[in-house]
Amino acid sequence: MVRCPSCGQQTPEGNFCVRCGAPLTTGFEGPSRGRSRFAAAPHEHVALPLVVSSLFPHLPRSSHWGFRIALGLGAIVIVVLAAVRLFPVALIAAALLLPLIVVLYLVDVDVYEDEPLWAMALTMVWGALIGVGIGALALAVAPSAIDVIVHGKSEYLLGNGLLLPFFGFLLLLAGPLVLLRYHRFNDVLDGVTFGAATAAAYGGGQAIAYGVHFLGSGLRPGGSIAPWIWRLLSLGVAAPVLTMGAAGAACAALWLRYRAPARDANALGVVGHPAVALPLAALLVMGGAVGEVFLPAGAWLAWLVAFDLVTMVLLRRAIHVGLLEESLEIPIGPEITCPNCGHQTARHTFCGYCGISLQALPKSRAGAAAAAGPATPGPATPGPATPGPIGGTPAPEGGT
Repeated sequence: MVRCPSCGQQTPEGNFCVRCGAPLTTGFEGPSRGRSRFAAAPHEHVALPLVVSSLFPHLPRSSHWGFRIALGLGAIVIVVLAAVRLFPVALIAAALLLPLIVVLYLVDVDVYEDEPLWAMALTMVWGALIGVGIGALALAVAPSAIDVIVHGKSEYLLGNGLLLPFFGFLLLLAGPLVLLRYHRFNDVLDGVTFGAATAAAYGGGQAIAYGVHFLGSGLRPGGSIAPWIWRLLSLGVAAPVLTMGAAGAACAALWLRYRAPARDANALGVVGHPAVALPLAALLVMGGAVGEVFLPAGAWLAWLVAFDLVTMVLLRRAIHVGLLEESLEIPIGPEITCPNCGHQTARHTFCGYCGISLQALPKSRAGAAAAAGPATPGPATPGPATPGPIGGTPAPEGGT
């Protein structure tokens, strides 16, 4: 056992501290919370705004490229459909892209294999219903349905640019907040998953409301191809990513404050306080949406991408701090096989060989480790190679 220079706790010898994930073989980076490696993906910088590892933190490194390819291929399908002027069909495809990727993520990693199906069904169904309602309302207040997609106008600033995005975002958060009172969902990553899934369904429902309405104008309504492509990419990719990131960051702050141990309630600082986290997330969503009413289609897409980058950094910071704070009081258990790198590591929070957060890996892979029984304090003891992290090990409760 050695003392970690970052968290000051005892940890088995290796490349990384199993408690905080700080490197033991390289130079001291300072306190764990401020280190540069992202706790959910230590091969990435914590401030690097990558979409896949931020929105889908349970993915092992080997799956990142697969999901990036899926997102890219989906965007290509949208562009091709728009290029042949099947605009309503392209809009429906855009609406389904991120919700389908979220479902694929949940199935692929079995995040809640042992939890009731109603939890994820509640969040996604709620998000879809709110999205359809907000989309229908946006169509109702616009003098021309095509104007909602093809171009923005200043008279839409108050309604479509500010009020609807604001109230829509607050309503979609009601779904994840219902689950906040359940103690079985006490990890920060639970909040991130619920918030992002609800937001993906919300964006999909909103775009489907537009697409079904436009089908009444035929499969090939009027308008130049280029503005349609930019708007479709905005509605199908950039805007949902912004909403997913904002909802995930807001829920992460709420979970860290009310479901983490009391000592962790202020771990995110001022941006982790609900009075700041929720308005900040809503302002980011509104800021992205307001660009639609006064910017050309291509400029609005670039505007949304800029907001996406800011939101991804906030989300990654919340995930990073949350994972570190949840790890400090868990005792070290016997050795297991890391599902990410395949090497032996003490059963705790981080892999001592590759540094990945074992809590950020699929919970279904913890089955064999959980079967070994509760961890006991003390140094790691050799044991059979058992695939799976301790992702299901809850942090001690004490939040308000």
